[in-house]
Amino acid sequence: MIVALLAGLHVAHAEEGMWLPEQVPGLADRLRVMGLGVDPGELADPMGEPLGSLVSLGNCTASFLSADGLMVTAAHCVTDYLEYASDEQHDYTLEGYVATDRRRELPAGPAAHVWITERIDDVTAEMQAKLGTKVADKDRTDAIERTASGIVATCERKGERRCSVVPLYEGRQWRLVVRKELHDVRVVYAPAQSVSMFGGDDDNWAWPRHCGDFALIRAWAAPDGSSAPYSDENIPYSPEHFLRVEPGGARPGEFVMMAGYPASTFRWRTAVEARHAEEVRYPSGVDLLQDLLRTATESGRASRESALKLESTQFRYRNTLKSFEGMIDNFSRSHITSRKEAFDAGLDAWVAADSRRAGYAGAIAELRGLVSDDLATWRRDRLVSGLTNTPRLLGVALTGYHLAFERQFPDVDRDPGFQSRDVTDIRDRFKALARALDLPSDRALFRTLLVATQALPQNQRIPPIDTWIAASGGIDAGLDAIYASRALVELKGRERLLTADQVDFERSGDPWVRLAVALETWHRSVRSEKRARDGAIARLRPIYMDALIQFRPGTIYPEANGTLRLSFGKVEGYKPEDGAVYLPQTTLGGMAAKVRGAPFHAPTRVLDEVPNAPRSRWSDPTLGDVPVDFLTTLDNTGGSSGSPAMNAHGALVGITFDRNWEAVAADWMYDPALTRSIHVDIRYLLWSLDQVDHAAVLLAEMGVDRGR
Repeated sequence: MIVALLAGLHVAHAEEGMWLPEQVPGLADRLRVMGLGVDPGELADPMGEPLGSLVSLGNCTASFLSADGLMVTAAHCVTDYLEYASDEQHDYTLEGYVATDRRRELPAGPAAHVWITERIDDVTAEMQAKLGTKVADKDRTDAIERTASGIVATCERKGERRCSVVPLYEGRQWRLVVRKELHDVRVVYAPAQSVSMFGGDDDNWAWPRHCGDFALIRAWAAPDGSSAPYSDENIPYSPEHFLRVEPGGARPGEFVMMAGYPASTFRWRTAVEARHAEEVRYPSGVDLLQDLLRTATESGRASRESALKLESTQFRYRNTLKSFEGMIDNFSRSHITSRKEAFDAGLDAWVAADSRRAGYAGAIAELRGLVSDDLATWRRDRLVSGLTNTPRLLGVALTGYHLAFERQFPDVDRDPGFQSRDVTDIRDRFKALARALDLPSDRALFRTLLVATQALPQNQRIPPIDTWIAASGGIDAGLDAIYASRALVELKGRERLLTADQVDFERSGDPWVRLAVALETWHRSVRSEKRARDGAIARLRPIYMDALIQFRPGTIYPEANGTLRLSFGKVEGYKPEDGAVYLPQTTLGGMAAKVRGAPFHAPTRVLDEVPNAPRSRWSDPTLGDVPVDFLTTLDNTGGSSGSPAMNAHGALVGITFDRNWEAVAADWMYDPALTRSIHVDIRYLLWSLDQVDHAAVLLAEMGVDRGR
């Protein structure tokens, strides 16, 4: 049995992998057999064709489509932008939007940025020179952050650049990623929510799918081409590269590739972590998310203002909730934990089989023990994280106090995210809060989290929260008092926190600040205790990874971590269960046939055009209709949304927006028979622009009419 399970883990399937650009030349023979039609070496250059067209939105990917900064991404990636632009007269999240000219494009808000990768340098030697075996575990985390901060500070002296040092292979290697940052982003086109999220939660993470999850945005810059915040004086940004649109879309069996910024995967984590995920992380996550979603839904019914401001929050809760439910289903159905345990058992046997590998045994055993210790307070740590984000004003006060505390240290010794370079981004977030803050719903969500803290076991309590609740006379009395304070509701009050010193915070009478000081002071001590364990784990994970690389045949890609990656595969359906086969394409006719009321509904102007679709220039001759979505064997995860699906020659054929239900847990294990990415066919976007919204100017800008 173990041999069979190990076999499934050892095989490196052709479609598996989120590869670094630098790894692609080493895959050349394999990719040529698969059908790649360009020189693999071109895909190793992040500034060349086609990778130079890619950008990160922070939580999603987008790609340039014109010399005037037009970009395509997934519609759900711009929900925050639409929410920011909406008002009492217009709910753009629900209604959608099309700009009739460039000056009508909607500002996405001060927190919306675009990052363009310009260079990726190997800084492994520089990092490891400061992280040798002589560094004690208690000092290792500080050494990592200090060394990385020094490299970043040197990199950013050139201006208009955002640099970061990221680990690969659990810290065996390190890369310096250099990105250009643009601050003025505007919404050009987004379909109605009933198009972009057709089928709602019923169809989310599912196939067959009929979503028009696409949007167009534009990057703007100062007249001299430099990065600048929103201004009427700005002009469209001119990228060095942009993708060619292939109006013929994708075909079954065709080679495809995808590039983007996938956020995180856990494929090389230990079986200890997999078991915790199956038994604790996802089940308890479902319980909390259900409570938060219920609260958000009820709050959204209270007023139109609350409904507008909760759109993106509810989407995130719904999406993550269904993802966690899928994780639970996938872990059980695919026996992921037992397969991980079999893999670890095989690794242990391999280590024991050769005395020259004895050094691995102790390190691997120590790592598993430390990981178990680290996960012991996971429920508490998750709620602490929630409390730093969900009550918006508490998050503001915590950020301000943490920044004031760190200001006493040299920049290189400050916590990441609280250095001088970060103040502008923090200020932008504080500004954007003005359009997102809804006090009634914020209070309701805060209450839900507070109630959850009271259910924690005694060894995972959050003392400052317990003390605050007791001193206030209960949760509701505490909420009455704290929400009576309006000092941080105004932007000026929030901005004052950016220049206040530590003493100012600790003497403040504002209830938000007082709670933040208590919570952050306690959490600082918790983080300090945890840093020694983190340092030990940082020492041990590279050793575990080194053993795994030797044990597992074939080239290994590093875990996704928000850096630029490529995946390769083909357009292909799958068999979800015995007796069922899913074809790889859906059509407009299929979408219209599913219409039966919310969430399976679509705008009248869309449905009125569906009968004409088979005769339109966007119709697929084989299907006899306009394709809507398609499946591929491409490998993706969170952050891949909006990534371009490209054909063998690097032309855009689709936009990535999801995975299928049977592969939700592909973050932990890729299954070639079941793992599929879901994309919008480019022809659905083109048909919508042409036949529904009559945006010929955008088609022309994308080069569809005139060619390039």
